Amino acid sequence: MSRNLLPLFLGVLFAALFASPGRAQRTCGMDSVHAHLMGLAGYEEAFREKVQAVNEAAGQRLDCDNPLIIPVAVHFQNTGIPLDCAIEMALSQVEVLNQDFGATNPDITEWEDQQPTLWPGIQNQASCIQFCLATLNHPAGFGLQDGDYAVTLDATNGDFDADWAGYLNFFVRSLGGGVLGYSPLGGQGNGDGATCDPAYFGAVSCGGNAVNPPYDMGRTMTHEIGHYLLLDHPWANGGCGSNDFVGDTPVTDGPQFGCPSGQSITTCVEPILWPTYMEYCDDACLFMFSAGQIARMETYVEQNLAPLWNGAATVCQEAACVGFDVDAVAVAESCAGGDGQIALTPDGGTAPYTFTLAGSAGATGSFPGLTEGTYNAVVEDAAGCAWTEEVEVVRAAPAVALESVVNEYCSDAAGAIEVVVNEPTAFQYRLNGGPWQASGVFEGLSAGSYTVEVENASGCAGEVATTLVNESDLAVAVTRRDISCDWIDNGALDVRVMNGAEPVTYLLDGTITSETGLFQGLAPGVHEVAIADAAGCTFASQYTLTYDYASVGDDCPCMVYVPTAFTPNNDGHNDAFGVEASCPLTNYHLRIFDRWGRVVFESSDPMEVWVGGDTHWVQSDYFAYTLTYSWGTEEAGGAPAEGVSGTFVVIR
Repeated sequence: MSRNLLPLFLGVLFAALFASPGRAQRTCGMDSVHAHLMGLAGYEEAFREKVQAVNEAAGQRLDCDNPLIIPVAVHFQNTGIPLDCAIEMALSQVEVLNQDFGATNPDITEWEDQQPTLWPGIQNQASCIQFCLATLNHPAGFGLQDGDYAVTLDATNGDFDADWAGYLNFFVRSLGGGVLGYSPLGGQGNGDGATCDPAYFGAVSCGGNAVNPPYDMGRTMTHEIGHYLLLDHPWANGGCGSNDFVGDTPVTDGPQFGCPSGQSITTCVEPILWPTYMEYCDDACLFMFSAGQIARMETYVEQNLAPLWNGAATVCQEAACVGFDVDAVAVAESCAGGDGQIALTPDGGTAPYTFTLAGSAGATGSFPGLTEGTYNAVVEDAAGCAWTEEVEVVRAAPAVALESVVNEYCSDAAGAIEVVVNEPTAFQYRLNGGPWQASGVFEGLSAGSYTVEVENASGCAGEVATTLVNESDLAVAVTRRDISCDWIDNGALDVRVMNGAEPVTYLLDGTITSETGLFQGLAPGVHEVAIADAAGCTFASQYTLTYDYASVGDDCPCMVYVPTAFTPNNDGHNDAFGVEASCPLTNYHLRIFDRWGRVVFESSDPMEVWVGGDTHWVQSDYFAYTLTYSWGTEEAGGAPAEGVSGTFVVIR
């Protein structure tokens, strides 16, 4: 099949294979692309030879020392996206790839948090593969000048362009049918590349194009570039007997979807490694490559894509500087002043180096004698690579200590604070923003909150805070009496103060005052007593009163209760008319009359009740009563006889 017919064939193939009413889950077309390519003349034999060579070498691979930089070109096809937005999308996608392959993605912490529990035997790995959006020596005929990013609009068709051989090509076009993207399994760098729908390309929405959640973090291309570098899906051809030729990815019989964060899922033998970028989960739940996957991809790049990374130096403007970094360490300025330091140590790059700090050159990367502030640091190597960063030198805080605190005693305004600074230079002190003084001792203080500030001549400053209280030696005794009456509150608290300066004020529950400290008629519960004497000494405490019926209090009145209605219907509730009293009764005489004045019930026994009838049962009606009684028992005597009368209702 000719090169020009291949893109058209693949487009028809994908439309047929992946047409569906809508996208609910991630779908990758790699398997169909691979199946088609395997049917091309000579492709299957060459592919199997590559796979065998990678399989043999990947298991013995050591960590690579130098970065494998792959130049990228991005081709937008009939998307309607303007160039400035297309460049922004391309840069964001390259940034995502470098983070994901370098294990510097912000969500790598998700893996670090969950790995020890869910996958204790699997380690992630940072790859030495890096990606750059090409800026130099572009192919002719595409209108690109040196310095332009290798981003084209409607200048290519399909998924292959031989003019862009030597690049990893990203073809961005609408796919439809639920397909997010696809790639050959093991790219050749001959003008091929990975294809992605614009709704899932990069992590930037602009130019009328919106990246669609939950696939809006650029991980679709991370997944497809994994295929391009010979990574299969963990489930390979499906089933627990499948093989993706990566030793540390547990076999599974199918893809995982959604966001199974924190879950251990097993379909075959071992827990599925669902966070690997080669799974089908949402972008937010893909955040790592395993060490085995990294070794396989790096091996494939070295064995099969040498033209790409060998050509990076001529097409990537910053390629020679990739890996050049500087470790900047700042030492704080002490309270003595003028002794801060910045040390700049190059990592990578080409010696010799030149060092500049705040516009002043240094023979080495060490800059002593600095004061606090932010400094612009620049390091250049012999190849012209420049590292620039703002480095901050802070001022160390002085060692301020609260030496002693003397509280005020009964409002005598004799509190004191002493503060010391353990520094070799002289300091001045001030209290609560007042005037400065040479000593850290402050006397004649009342209760309250205080802040002592310290400062030396070079501006080294600090502070310490404390609180003084008003202490008291009041001796307080409280006698408590619990409630002993049935129907009224007769609790009491009797408060006595010793060593207090008269007059003494007594306060109960924040509102009740007493001149003597005696509080009576109290209900059960918690009561708070507060005391203050003339010297300002105070006391506060809480006391709990309960019921105590061991002995009825002398102040308990005798109370008599006569009901106003009853229902003699034998339901066990309010079936009788009876009198209740809170004390013994004597000389008891109860008479009940109907509405015609006839006596229907009469008793001299306080315990006797009327159930609504004698010789016959009365009907619902109003009745009257008269009651006379005396308080107390016959032996102990009691109050004189009292009388009471009234009406009640019988309800049947």
